[in-house]
Amino acid sequence: MAQPALIVHGGAGPVPSSELADRQAAVERALDAGWSRITEGALAAAVAAVRHMEDEALLNAGIGACLNLDGEVELDAGAMEGSRQRAGGVACVRDVRHPIDAALAVMEDGRHVLLSGAGASRFARERGIEMCDPAIFITDRKRQELLQGADTVGAVARDSDGHLFVAVSTGGIKGKLPGRIGDSPIPGAGMYADDRHGAVCGTGQGEAFIRLSLAKLMVVELQHGMNPA
Repeated sequence: MAQPALIVHGGAGPVPSSELADRQAAVERALDAGWSRITEGALAAAVAAVRHMEDEALLNAGIGACLNLDGEVELDAGAMEGSRQRAGGVACVRDVRHPIDAALAVMEDGRHVLLSGAGASRFARERGIEMCDPAIFITDRKRQELLQGADTVGAVARDSDGHLFVAVSTGGIKGKLPGRIGDSPIPGAGMYADDRHGAVCGTGQGEAFIRLSLAKLMVVELQHGMNPA
């Protein structure tokens, strides 16, 4: 039997000093939300943690996320399991209340790995996933206009069976071109999980993660003996 574990992060972008304590508290609430589900498995724990962070207005995922060049919120999310390397992601969604729910549905459906835009929204709607008015994601336009982005939120979980699961969600980077897809929903770039070696979720400049296939590279390094600390 493996020792259950859950790691949660709220992003690595610059944080105004006035928000530090509140952001830390938001991440701790997400950790509590995920840990309360750990007995249900790694999937349930990681998704619960990220789903909670999509509701925290100070984090760059879901409500309160940074704005694109047109002043709109476009959201990406991804999920991957370590046992069979199944993965799913959605990108550029504007009306899905919890993008991580849609990413998980893509993974479980299995026909595709990544859906974007209107097609992703249609897929989510047809599966009964909660939809919303895109306006709800803009809670404080002036604050969101100042967000730099590059601070994806994520969670990696291990359950008592030793299974790993990773979940990520993001609003992307400040002033991105409409339609830009970051690393978060792309397996091997912003996330990767393999029960044999480890699981990774990234936060930072998505283009660099994509070019380097950084998440997969980190798991390969773990496979070859890299100390994760």
